[in-house]
Amino acid sequence: PDALAHRAPAKATTYGAYAGRAIAFYRAEMTGLRPSARYFYRAGAPATGWSPVRSFRATVDTPPPSARLPQHHVIFGDMGASYAYSLCWDCGSSFNCTCNNRTAGIISELDWADMLLQVGDFAYDMDDYNGATGDIFMHNIEQVAANAPLMVCHGNHDFLKNNYSRYSAEFALMPTRSPQMVPTANGPAPNSWYYSFDSGLVHYVAVSTELYFFNADMVPQQHAWIEADLQAVDRARTPWVVVFGHRSVYCSTDGSCGADAAAVRDGLPQPGGGRAYGMEPLLFRYGVDLFINGHEHNYERMYDVYQNKTTQSTTDPKATTYIVTGSAGCSELHEPFRLPQPARSALRANTFGYSRMEVHNATHLRWQQVQTQKDTPADKAMYGAVIDDVWIIQRHHGPFTRHEATWRALPAGQGRSAASRTIDHVTRRTYTADE
Repeated sequence: PDALAHRAPAKATTYGAYAGRAIAFYRAEMTGLRPSARYFYRAGAPATGWSPVRSFRATVDTPPPSARLPQHHVIFGDMGASYAYSLCWDCGSSFNCTCNNRTAGIISELDWADMLLQVGDFAYDMDDYNGATGDIFMHNIEQVAANAPLMVCHGNHDFLKNNYSRYSAEFALMPTRSPQMVPTANGPAPNSWYYSFDSGLVHYVAVSTELYFFNADMVPQQHAWIEADLQAVDRARTPWVVVFGHRSVYCSTDGSCGADAAAVRDGLPQPGGGRAYGMEPLLFRYGVDLFINGHEHNYERMYDVYQNKTTQSTTDPKATTYIVTGSAGCSELHEPFRLPQPARSALRANTFGYSRMEVHNATHLRWQQVQTQKDTPADKAMYGAVIDDVWIIQRHHGPFTRHEATWRALPAGQGRSAASRTIDHVTRRTYTADE
């Protein structure tokens, strides 16, 4: 760290959507990095000063992933500038958060995290107080994002005031593979709304679920791009395929798991009847292993699901596994489960938390949910505890269409309700779906 021998010039863009102030964003690209090697860096200029020296480990984007197995990915959604309970123990109801205690929370994952992923809704909200809330959030998240890659997608709260303009400017460095620019209140921006990248054994695809609600004219274009991207995946190189967005395809929280989820899952109503451009047919056709989202401020892990049916399997699942992880903590706090738990839902938790995804090899993936609730002494004693721990084993990656006969034979809602469980920190109850 005392011998920083290389320089990467930065490109500046100006964001001017706020009254009386402009924000400059700088992007610099480091090239020639060796996979898994640790690099030290600082940002700044002689005239304006320098940041502290930070470090990160270069990701593995081509196989083999050498000694970096298991891959350790930290995934969370809906984190605000305030109430960012999952970031670290020191974060609470105030906006500014300095992580002095680094023994638990996302901050504690940095020694082995290969990547961080936030599935939408930043700061609550980026544009509030003339953008000051967004500034504070970025200052807070810098404590982890300066030391591990932070990958993102946008959510509904990122649209509310300026049509994703702050999000698009803040995260313009996402590895877009689309030549299309996207429309924002700050002018056309690089397409960070849907894109893909490889991380070791995983091919990730970021999608905009928000297009179904705010920019429906772009849905066919995104749909075609996603299909082309999934068609091109080489499962010998990246056997695991994970699609992430903000809103649910399946969930069981409240009304948003009805019509809104159906719009993403089944697509847009068509003039002649029926729906088109839904996500579920693509996920099934191309054998997507996991779909991960936020939006619901809770945690829900589902089994393999197709057309509202499930085999309740985590070993060689015959359809996509759906996971909601939107409980990192924000000013809107919790979102209780108001609907009965269906058989497709393995575990629901109404508590703050974040997720770990460990990719051990081409066939074995471990998923955990970490609780970060700290409202009561009992909660504080559980801060950092793992409340869900499951292995997903897939020895036959590829299209799920080969299982169509199995799914046709299953009635809707197939599965044992006793295999489902809910943890509710408010009522202090843990119960199965058939209670």
